[in-house]
Amino acid sequence: MKFSYTVLPLLALGVSAAPSTAIEARNASPINAGAISLIESLEGFRADFYYINGHETIGYGHDCVESGGCGSLHPPISQAEGTALFKKDIAEYESCVCAMANAKDLNANQYGALVSFAYNSGCGGVQSWWHGAMAKKNFKGICEALPTTNTLGGELSSRRKKEGAFCSKATTAKSGCA
Repeated sequence: MKFSYTVLPLLALGVSAAPSTAIEARNASPINAGAISLIESLEGFRADFYYINGHETIGYGHDCVESGGCGSLHPPISQAEGTALFKKDIAEYESCVCAMANAKDLNANQYGALVSFAYNSGCGGVQSWWHGAMAKKNFKGICEALPTTNTLGGELSSRRKKEGAFCSKATTAKSGCA
């Protein structure tokens, strides 16, 4: 389930804002198959339109307001159509993770976990929560903190625990960031 990134709750928690520079598109390769499976399982598939934060949504969390492309859809959509929307959407979140300092040094599972976090919290969310840790290359700290970060009062605890476990899973494969 996607939730929009909101500045006020973060400020109330004392989280500093991400740098004011715009997120640049960086060379980003797709996340690994394990990360794709993780995100698809966390989002769940819905063949018909549903609403999150007032936004019409379909498939694996495709936000029709922010991402568009829903005018030509005729629900119920197939899982293949949902997967096609997901693959189109995920590229934005791969790029925003790769735009962060030291992202090229992440391993593939750390990269996938942060893309999952961004897919759920938005690019501003991943930048705001993890800017400092990324600057310090504190990737282990990110994995350890994921289960308790931005859980929306516990509503996302299960998701964050799964992202944290995936993030901590050892691999020698590198991130998709150039």
